[in-house]
Amino acid sequence: MQEPEPGATAPPRRPDATTTTAAGVNTLINSNLFTLTSSAFAPNDQIPVDYTCDGAGSSPPFTWANTPAGTVELVLLITDPDAGGFIHWMVTGIDPATTDMLSGTVPGNALQLNSSAATPAYAPICPPPGPSHTYEFTLYALSSPSGLTAAADTRAASAQVATDATATAVLTGTYARNTAN
Repeated sequence: MQEPEPGATAPPRRPDATTTTAAGVNTLINSNLFTLTSSAFAPNDQIPVDYTCDGAGSSPPFTWANTPAGTVELVLLITDPDAGGFIHWMVTGIDPATTDMLSGTVPGNALQLNSSAATPAYAPICPPPGPSHTYEFTLYALSSPSGLTAAADTRAASAQVATDATATAVLTGTYARNTAN
């Protein structure tokens, strides 16, 4: 990005602690970023069949690092933006001292809200046959408790969490199916 021309209506871009720009290329200069990763797939890579309706259908494993100071709750949300924002999983009340979730598990006292499939569990990734879908795995850091309960409307809850988050860590993956189950 370039600085706006003098008199432009947008504020100038301020450098931050995480990136620097040189010739329009962002370069990481701080390793203390809030991050979400999976040992099952690399960012923007294909999600293995085990975590889909074509395989075992278990949730992928996740690891996160550098949870921001002052975080009192973490929330994990998995969506398919290519399917109208279908919610595959929403887990709230994750203790900020937690740094991972094993495949098929929910940490401690965390709470699973209903997925778009109307079940309080991981709804396996299952796009229709055809082009690849992109999946967003988002971890939100909250500085105050969400107050969400099992009765919460998941769409409204996901919007609330996105608004209230003090930080987010996002991992994306893709999956395509050749034939229906």
